[in-house]
Amino acid sequence: MSLIGIDTGGTFTDLVFFDEDEERIVVSKIPTLRGKEDAVFLEGLESLDLSAIGRITHGTTVGTNAILEGAGARTAVLTTRGFRDVLEIGRTQRLVPQSMFDPKFIRPRPVVPRELRLEIEERALADGRIEIQVEEAEVEERAENLKQRGAEAVAICYLHAYANGENEKRTAEYLEKLLPGVYLSLSHEVVPEYREFERFSTAALNAYLGPRIRNYVGRLEGALRERGCRAPLFIMMSGGGMLDAEQAARFPVRTILSGPAGGVVGGVSLAESLDIDHLITYDMGGTSTDVCLIRDRRPIVSTENIIGAYPLKTSQLQINTVGAGGGSIAWRDEDGALHVGPKSAGARPGPSCYGFGGEEPTVTDANVVLSRIGPRTRLAGALELRPEKAERALASLAEELGIPDSVSMARGVVDLAVMRMVSSIREISIERGFDPREHTLLAYGGAGPLHAALIARELSMSSVVVPRFPGNFSAVGLLMADVVQENVGTCFVALEDASENDLEYGFEQLTIPCVKKLHGAGLGEIQNLRYADVRYVGQAFELTIPVPESKGWLKTLGGEFHDRYEARYGHCHRGDPLEVVNLRVRVSGIVDKLKWEKAKNSGGGPDDALLEKRSVVFEEEVPDCPVYWRDSLPAGVEFQGPAVIEEYGSITLVPPDWTARQDACGHLHLSASG
Repeated sequence: MSLIGIDTGGTFTDLVFFDEDEERIVVSKIPTLRGKEDAVFLEGLESLDLSAIGRITHGTTVGTNAILEGAGARTAVLTTRGFRDVLEIGRTQRLVPQSMFDPKFIRPRPVVPRELRLEIEERALADGRIEIQVEEAEVEERAENLKQRGAEAVAICYLHAYANGENEKRTAEYLEKLLPGVYLSLSHEVVPEYREFERFSTAALNAYLGPRIRNYVGRLEGALRERGCRAPLFIMMSGGGMLDAEQAARFPVRTILSGPAGGVVGGVSLAESLDIDHLITYDMGGTSTDVCLIRDRRPIVSTENIIGAYPLKTSQLQINTVGAGGGSIAWRDEDGALHVGPKSAGARPGPSCYGFGGEEPTVTDANVVLSRIGPRTRLAGALELRPEKAERALASLAEELGIPDSVSMARGVVDLAVMRMVSSIREISIERGFDPREHTLLAYGGAGPLHAALIARELSMSSVVVPRFPGNFSAVGLLMADVVQENVGTCFVALEDASENDLEYGFEQLTIPCVKKLHGAGLGEIQNLRYADVRYVGQAFELTIPVPESKGWLKTLGGEFHDRYEARYGHCHRGDPLEVVNLRVRVSGIVDKLKWEKAKNSGGGPDDALLEKRSVVFEEEVPDCPVYWRDSLPAGVEFQGPAVIEEYGSITLVPPDWTARQDACGHLHLSASG
């Protein structure tokens, strides 16, 4: 069987083709065209026989971009009388962390304006009893109002719908007849747990993205069928699993971190194959850098997330994103300070050295000036660089800042970009009680391996792994994900009063529909993970604790909570009462995955892979730095830096105080010498 993974990034769209029978992996990169992502997707498949494909998995930024750019559908909300302004009031606090001390902060408006937030006379109680049923006549009146206002999507957000969604379902049935074609998002389906603000916000975002994602996925499926492809299309979800196309169109809010999640899934698979317990994934592309911490070969997953300024209560890998990529623009502010990013040059016009009309200096231009990217290097195997344009852009910025030459300017730009990425890694490690020195840095993305050793040195990390095909690794990770169904239910029970049998029944009721859906999709091998959200009585937020399937787990749940609480916050209160708030299940349908074949090159030494020797600037200039072609490097041979290792889609920098070794499967291991 053949598998395809396609990851659409802000700068490039990466494709991976895996032929399981021939154990062959082929990768390619195509510049992303904003607004024409589906056309680029299909362009990448033109040379392939789609009739022989077994599965296509797609990581997309369409949903993320729609939220950040305010380009979603015209969305309305129907809500319980008296709760029209929940989205506006929120929790009366700033949800944008970097705005905390900004005196000029202006709170972003909700995605649904007040005139499109309408009330319905209905009420469900917290115990699930329906006190007031929805009346069709009132829904009809609201539907006419929404029709006149041009609503394209409607989020139905009723109080306590997580306990009983009957009124939301009834309203949806009426609206399907009254507003045919309008996208509907039901809060109890999107977030079947308590906290109305987060549930309402997530359901509204789901509706906001719905028409765009539904149309996008529909166009892809239609075009694939026209080209003779019968393989199912899956979309990567933010929590690290795959959704089929129908589920992705129904719950687009689950695809927000679709692309970056693929790299993390690939990282978990690589950790298992290399017998590494703790990783920090570091994905530096053209637009941004994404980092994620993996402990004991499991990434940390959160259900309390924020996208832009909006709460998002869905299962999501804790990926920290910073606007520092190869295309990030270096600029001088009005006070004369140097900044790198978050604005990016993208793929078109791109960095100055691309020669497509970009004139502002970028991180890529700085690396070209430092000769870490060589003047004859072809990016993505085809893009011919214009070093003189990079030199001109950096020299102009140097003149503005009073810096003597373009090389010093280039070093300053790279150093600042590195420090921004180091800060992002510290946020997910040190600030959460984890020592980065206990972890291996997994570097990928087009620009990640170029800066990995520099970042590791700042964090006192001694080990870096650059996987095979690092420029396409997020797309590789798409082919290592399973099909996932998740479910959650609110229960509210004091731990001392809880019955293991009752909670087991709750888990069973959550698991059954997930298993049924996976079996219906033809997936026979099932894996089930269970969790309980636990907190101290009186607290507002919970910790999610894994629950084993062995008997007697309830007796140890409290101790596990205290241990995790202490690790997270530095203290705990072992004598205080606890309560279980939610039960969660994550049910995976196991699928065929990409497997790493052994590298074909063995024997010889690094000189067999030597491309050239050129002057490269590290801390100091190295006049005759060796430049190797990665595909020709022999397995198992360790060599000392300084060195530059080039390949299709990426470049790895080996500083003078580091060594490099490629293993039998083609993964590159960098180690600090000192």
